[in-house]
This record gives sequence, C-alpha cells and structure tokens, in this order.
Amino acid sequence: MSLVKRVHLGGTRRAGLILAGLLAVGVATASGTALAASGSGSAGMAGMMRGMPAGSSAKTGFTNGWYDGQTVRFFYSKNYFCRTPPASGASSKCEAGSDYIRTPADTFDPLYVVVPLGFTPPADTLQCPVAGNCIDHPHTIDLSAVLGSGTSDVLLPAHSHVVATDNGGQAEWWNVDVVGVKSLSAWDKIVQAKSDWELMYLQRSDPSQVTGNIATNLFLYFAVLR
Repeated sequence: MSLVKRVHLGGTRRAGLILAGLLAVGVATASGTALAASGSGSAGMAGMMRGMPAGSSAKTGFTNGWYDGQTVRFFYSKNYFCRTPPASGASSKCEAGSDYIRTPADTFDPLYVVVPLGFTPPADTLQCPVAGNCIDHPHTIDLSAVLGSGTSDVLLPAHSHVVATDNGGQAEWWNVDVVGVKSLSAWDKIVQAKSDWELMYLQRSDPSQVTGNIATNLFLYFAVLR
C-alpha cells in the first residue's frame, strides 16, 4: 500500500472560483440532466445508481474512474467514512473546504473528484451522474466552508474520478480532493487524457479554468480494476 500523497496545487483555495458554478451543477444534476456514466456495463451501472444514505450499511458495486490514460473500474465494498472534526452541518458529517483530522487507516491515496462548474458536460463523461446518488458515496456534503451560509447540507454534486495509482489492484481507503472544472474545453482535456498528470498540468497552466484541490474529510473505499 502506498503512502499518503496529498498535493494541494493551484495556491490558496478561494470560494470565488467556484461559488456560482457549484451551486448550479448541484441543482442541474439533482433534476436529472445527466443520466449515464461512460462505458459502464450493466453491473457497473446498477452499482453506481444505488443510493447510499448516510449511516446505512455498505453495498458492493462499481463506478468507472480514470487512471494512467485509461478508463478503469472502481469496485466498492465499504461505505464512505466522514468524521468530525472538522465540523459539518451535513447529515453525512462530510465537509468540503477543510482538511480531515480523523482517518480510517494509516495509509491511503488521494482520489481527485472532478466537478463541472457552470456547464453540463456530456452525460457519458460523468461517472457519478446523479447528484447525491452514487454507490458508497455520501448523499450530502457540507459546502459552507467554500460557499458560505445556506450550503451546509446539500447533495453531493455529480462528478467523475481520477486516481494517480491503482495500488496494485488492492482495495484501500482514498481521501477525496475536489477539483472544480469551469469550462467544457478544460473538461474535454481531462476526459481525453484520463490521468492525474493532465489534471495537475491544467491546475498549473490554466488555474482560471481548473481549481486547485479542495480538501475534504471524505474517504471512499474501493479497488481499482483494469
């Protein structure tokens, strides 16, 4: 198992980068504008679309993810982990905009959750296409540290996943860093490259379109399968 890797790129987190877009995407996806995940088979789609209310027992299932230029499968076998502190107003106890303090394991890797901001990408590029409804993910999250009052218990936005390792195909805990993508052109570059290095390159070279990493106390548990 690899050691913790948390690289916060793009400088200081600034709420102004993502305020309008993140609210917009949450509303849009909650109303069902995105309907399918890229390349998922029937088993993967069934797993992905099962909701996971906070506090319920884990289910097993799949989503897609991107790793090293490829679309891979994430096999989930435990429910998400969010513990306070940091304080959270969400029913899930998950918080964006503040680093974790408590962890479910001594070693883990980062999971980059890429969220479209202010636009609706093609439905088949969203691996968790329905806000608040993805296998072993929280239903809600507290965004008030990023967006301010009124966003302390909102649906987890629709998103896709990027990892920097497959951990040898072994299941482990992954800590979520949220990355906001503010244009379709930047989103398309990430979709085409399917890699953490392209994500990091865009964070450095085009920070007006791709935000730095936004820390969370959210951990997911899955294995990366080729």
